[in-house]
Amino acid sequence: MTAAASRGAAPVGMALPGLVIAVCMIGDTLLYAVLPLYHEAFGLSLAMVGVLLSLNRWIRLLANSGVAHLGERIGPHTLMIAGALGSAASTTVYGLIDDPTAQIGARILWGISYASLNLATLAYAVSDRANAGKRVGASRAAIGLVQALSLVGGAWIVLELGAHSVFLIYGAVTLIALGAAIVLPRLPPEPITKKGFKLPVPHRLEIWGFVLGFAGDGVFLLTLAFLMKDSITSVAPVMATAMLLALRWLVEVTTGPLGGWIGDRFGARRIAIANAALLVGGFVLIAADHELLGALMIVMTRGMFNTLIPLLVIERGHGTVLSSQASYSTWRDFGAAVGPLTAPWLFLTVPQAPLYAALALALGLSGYFCLVRR
Repeated sequence: MTAAASRGAAPVGMALPGLVIAVCMIGDTLLYAVLPLYHEAFGLSLAMVGVLLSLNRWIRLLANSGVAHLGERIGPHTLMIAGALGSAASTTVYGLIDDPTAQIGARILWGISYASLNLATLAYAVSDRANAGKRVGASRAAIGLVQALSLVGGAWIVLELGAHSVFLIYGAVTLIALGAAIVLPRLPPEPITKKGFKLPVPHRLEIWGFVLGFAGDGVFLLTLAFLMKDSITSVAPVMATAMLLALRWLVEVTTGPLGGWIGDRFGARRIAIANAALLVGGFVLIAADHELLGALMIVMTRGMFNTLIPLLVIERGHGTVLSSQASYSTWRDFGAAVGPLTAPWLFLTVPQAPLYAALALALGLSGYFCLVRR
């Protein structure tokens, strides 16, 4: 959203945009806790689980920039409605049809839907550019609360009713987001750039996003269920995984608004450097066989980055907000797409200590060159 556009329209509250994307995400969020442990119930191999969990990211490699290009023409309101429709359909398919082809189609649909929801939500947040950090933080807090509740509640439904039933129930719940998207106010579209659609060239922030996506959103998330299966035996593995992932979202509820407020006043870069150091420490702890403590540190710091990254995007000032955010998201999605594809092979063939030590080294080096050095 340009400054002119922001002055020409009253800022839109973040309650409804935050609710839309939060509810739309519940099916995808739960999939990471359920599918690795229950893949046989869905007629899938562990390798296919990696494909499915990465497929939506591969789609977003194209969809992020494509949706941003489209969003400059049709506006964030239409993107929100389309994203809500797609998320309800994809979540329902997870529980309704076991056929791998249908599951692939659902993941493709979700990838396009999330790109629409993510970019539209950011557009609503920066309709008040001076308070963008607080508004992004408020949105992430709403998302975090809904995801935490849906993870724990979804794990309980899995244990009581089965892995298929939970996605049918969540598909129906997602229709709430569609109603909220319809009543959202419209925002003025951004000025259309004369340049045609093209894939973004990576800069420093994009390189960091790729490594973060590969290590944190890819390898770590896919192997988390197995790490918890070996570390926590007092509760069902799906519940232990769901609770740990829920903690990541609860962190966003508390640190999202605080991080946004601090970022607005002191700059997001300093906080991002400290947060990256803690993230690397989490991978080092897992390499040292402290799986639970390391996983706790990783999920907490990953949650903070979801608030900090949009602020870093705004600070660097490359192009429009939508196109700049799409550029970063594309490369983070690239890393998060490669990660799940390689994670099953890595986890089964490379010992835990050298695997997570290598991931920590990659994160540390990329954090230094992309966040510390100017």
